[in-house]
Amino acid sequence: MPIFKLSATLQGHEDDVRALCSPDPDTLVSGSRDSTVRVWRRIDPRSWSEPTINYKSAKFVNSLACYKHAGETFIVSGGNDSLVNLTLVDATFDWVDPAYVLVGHQNNVCTLACKDDLIMSGSWDSTAKVWRKDGTVVYELKGHENSVWGVQIVSATQFVTCGADRTIRVWNGAHQVRQWVAHTDVVRDVLVLPDGTLASCSNDTTVKRWTLDGDLLQTLHGHQNFVYSLAVLPTGELVSSGEDRTIRVWDRAGTCVQTITLPCISVWKVIALENGDIAAASSDAQVRIFTRVGKRVAARELLDKFEADLQNSTVNDSVYNVNKDTLPGRDILKQPGTAEGETRMVRTEIGTVEVYQWNESKWRKVGEVVNSTSTDKKKEYNGQFYDYVFDVDIADGQPPLKLPYNTNESPYAVADKFLLDNNLPASYSQQVVDFILANTGGASLDQQSGPSSSEPYQDPAYQKQGILPQTEYLQFSKLDETKIRTGFAKLNAKQPLQNQIEPVEFETCMNCQDFKQLAILAGQMISNWDASSKLLGFDILRFTILHTPPFETLFELIKIGLTSQSPKVVMMTIRLLVNIFSAKQWGERVFADPDLMDVIFLDDILDALKTEKLMSITVATFVLNYAVFIRKLRDQTLYTKLAAVINKFGVALARDEESAYRLLVAIGTLKPLGTKIDAAVTTELQKYKSPRFDALWTEIK
Repeated sequence: MPIFKLSATLQGHEDDVRALCSPDPDTLVSGSRDSTVRVWRRIDPRSWSEPTINYKSAKFVNSLACYKHAGETFIVSGGNDSLVNLTLVDATFDWVDPAYVLVGHQNNVCTLACKDDLIMSGSWDSTAKVWRKDGTVVYELKGHENSVWGVQIVSATQFVTCGADRTIRVWNGAHQVRQWVAHTDVVRDVLVLPDGTLASCSNDTTVKRWTLDGDLLQTLHGHQNFVYSLAVLPTGELVSSGEDRTIRVWDRAGTCVQTITLPCISVWKVIALENGDIAAASSDAQVRIFTRVGKRVAARELLDKFEADLQNSTVNDSVYNVNKDTLPGRDILKQPGTAEGETRMVRTEIGTVEVYQWNESKWRKVGEVVNSTSTDKKKEYNGQFYDYVFDVDIADGQPPLKLPYNTNESPYAVADKFLLDNNLPASYSQQVVDFILANTGGASLDQQSGPSSSEPYQDPAYQKQGILPQTEYLQFSKLDETKIRTGFAKLNAKQPLQNQIEPVEFETCMNCQDFKQLAILAGQMISNWDASSKLLGFDILRFTILHTPPFETLFELIKIGLTSQSPKVVMMTIRLLVNIFSAKQWGERVFADPDLMDVIFLDDILDALKTEKLMSITVATFVLNYAVFIRKLRDQTLYTKLAAVINKFGVALARDEESAYRLLVAIGTLKPLGTKIDAAVTTELQKYKSPRFDALWTEIK
């Protein structure tokens, strides 16, 4: 059997690629932590088009599947917004809404599967659901004690799930018919093989094959870290990928026949394409395709680049607990390896350490070992040495929990393990990741520590099961680059020469996503351009404020916007304020002054609600974000102020259904602080009779 070689590298995502699916041999779909779903089209046997953005979420996209039934093809996506979204495969993200939105999960949707007219989802809320595309829940599968990481549809009534509780479960409809502890650690994926058996993979580094009755058939050893994903080739061979940078191909006898190492930390997802190729999604924001077919193998210069990237990649010494003094020289590579994928380290003549892997019957360099933190500076925890061992305070009066971390590890994988080991809700994952990055120099993020940072007054064992309270800020984050560029060219040209902005500078900032400089240029537009052109500056500032620190003139610009005679400019300024709530490290501080509400909620806004159709949803969103902030602080002064604002603007806001819904979420979020909302407002809100309003009223009462 020929070996797999690189066919193509697809670049376009801006963060880890977490999910893949393929509706046909010439189309590939990817989902990423950059919040996008992207579609790639094959141009010729070994090249692909630039991606189109099919859907843009407000949060991470973590799972994908392809729904093909009755002549229809949809991309099904899930992620941290707890929704399952269906978009037409030819859709683009500037379409207003997905074709269908399935609402019901209470946390991250981390796995999806489709078969015939059924869609199956698994979530961190410990449930799996079987849906029809119109949102009907056919079956709700309850029984797992923690996150459901993998789902499979065997037939219209038989399903398989696996999860963080280390179990695999088989279901007949919503009834669990059997379960077994499959691994010694989290089970990350489960797969139904063509012969009717199951395959599973785990954080315990193994891959296993089972009967549907739970009888163990094989245990496959080879991975050196968490195994995240499984796929099956048309040949019946199994493919796995994981945290050890590798994709491994296993024959039916359970022998690893090929190991493909990638120049990244995590290979999050692998799928088998209909033509027998392998597609892999990884932590370096890239998708790579590997093939056994000669005409689809990449050109020599791309193969050489991939090989060079791999050889030049680095692995921290904490992976192997390297003692340079005991390592052999390169002479050891004259001896053949004993198994596919075997790894050896050698010390070079100049004292560096290189990593080699036995692949295709030869030793192949797959990276260099670099110093992370010397062992005498490392910290010991449970018999192992780590670069960091953090104390995480969960609640007053309880001892802190230990969070060990090595700099070579994926912070997401470490966060998942920390939450599982300490029986904490998986919903805290992002806060743990933020804490790790902030305290290891990985990013400049909020320094609040531990899972409790998301809600300081909430019991850490609590996991929200309903809609209320709202705990996260909403954003107006979309940027239509085409309209921005077109608007700039038109409006800049009509300004006096001394007030014009150099087009090359603006274009460079847009192309390079230099948000800091774009914010400065937006300030110039607001300060120097004529009144009818200022809207563009506020629109750019609304978006860039999510990515830049505050600057000296920011609040003067906001004052200009709030006092503008243009309802559109006032509306865009309030959207800017909405986004400031989400600005890391500094955004919330802006709204701690109760007098600020008097400056923002002017009488002119009431008039603008009648003339500017987007003003209502903008103000309602701003009120909702204020409610989230006030509930965090438990500040009665701020609550009294905001209650007065709701009473003043509530009836006008309630004339629009979506604005009314957001207003009601705000009222429900604030309920623990008091009941100062006028009857006139609640009466207006009660006019809406729909399931989502009914659910909110049930929680509020």
